[in-house]
Amino acid sequence: MKLLNSTIKNIFLVLGLLIGLQSCQDDLDIYSENAISPEQITSDNIQFFLNGLYRTSTPIRDDYFYNDIRGGNYTWTALSGNNSKFGVLITGNGLDDRNAFSSSYWQHSYKNIYNANNIIEAAQNLENKTIIAQAKYIRAYMYYNLVTLFGGVPLITTNTTDDIPRATDNEIWDLINADLDYSIQNAQPLSQTSNNRVSQTAAKALKARVLLALNQKQQAANIAIEVINESGLQLDSDYQRIFQSTNSSTEIIFAFANLNTESNRRLSQLFWPYGTQWAGSYFVQPSEYAVNELYQQDDPRKQVNIKDITNSDGTFNTIVSKYTDVQPIIVSRLSEMYFIAAEGLGANSGLSYLNQIRSIRNLPSYSLSEISSEAQFLDTVLLERRRELYSEGFLFYDLVRTNKAIELPNINELEHYVLPLPGSQIILSDNVLTQNPGY
Repeated sequence: MKLLNSTIKNIFLVLGLLIGLQSCQDDLDIYSENAISPEQITSDNIQFFLNGLYRTSTPIRDDYFYNDIRGGNYTWTALSGNNSKFGVLITGNGLDDRNAFSSSYWQHSYKNIYNANNIIEAAQNLENKTIIAQAKYIRAYMYYNLVTLFGGVPLITTNTTDDIPRATDNEIWDLINADLDYSIQNAQPLSQTSNNRVSQTAAKALKARVLLALNQKQQAANIAIEVINESGLQLDSDYQRIFQSTNSSTEIIFAFANLNTESNRRLSQLFWPYGTQWAGSYFVQPSEYAVNELYQQDDPRKQVNIKDITNSDGTFNTIVSKYTDVQPIIVSRLSEMYFIAAEGLGANSGLSYLNQIRSIRNLPSYSLSEISSEAQFLDTVLLERRRELYSEGFLFYDLVRTNKAIELPNINELEHYVLPLPGSQIILSDNVLTQNPGY
């Protein structure tokens, strides 16, 4: 499959999983000379390779915020400008097959899909269902990112060097569901592992998200409620702790460990100016809507998510402030399950779940008399999701799956709900891959 492994050929899992991948010369260079075949993975070393898969699957800094960038939570800064990779997503101007987010997501996802496939094959030979369950969850998570960004993509469950055409969206969703079902059946309970390892609860949480994306709202709500009732977790009354002392939070279902000695992703670098406590690039900042309209008065989440910092010359910058230092990168937390339950059940039964989020944030509850229709209730849930899950990678796809993204100023047509496939990959596939319409 030239689009993914013109330099990989017949070997897929690299020694770099144990020592950390170095920078590639191009999108396809995965250092096959250091690779390990499935036959070389044994019961003695498979855990080391699984640890490496967790590390390399840790989300890339900028990619983690794609849905916030494109959905309207941010605007560009003077350092990035409206022609940068961030500005292009924010304005919608000049978005084409050279888009940096397309290439980054594609490379990162398929590299880890290949690695997961290799571990799955080896673990099947060793009859280790727990390890298969973890690798299948990670494969499902990678395909979830791909299908929500691009639509149908090549479906690879057995590693190959052949050029493979795009599967349909439904085929990708079917694999995601099948992998998560396996993980639900075979992963360890959360009570017997940690929240930086895939558990049955983590697989259920991602399954609830997937079913919501597929508009199977009642089923999504049912699974979300199972997670709420069975996880042993509780909503964290300290909103700041969730992000700045994540390991102490009471509501983390699954997060990549992101140790500073290993993956070392510092999310704050995207938001904090150079010379401040958490020095960074300051490439995006909260949008005017996020600063002035998103939050109600006295909402404690705004104080955590957005603040002004004063520079040495007396000027100030408005920044996304919820991330500091090197912290675990959250994939699923309990608050999301409450939103899924609320949306899936509808106003009559779901309002109580929405109000529990409001209550834990010391905000007044909504009454059913304020909700005039299911459409209004959905809007209320989506708004509360945006407030609670600000800068956690949800907004744009929430608007896509509810067909509200067309209302954004940077989306001119429904075809732009997805990104263009990287043009370089289409060329490398000898045009076996086809581009998304509209690009």
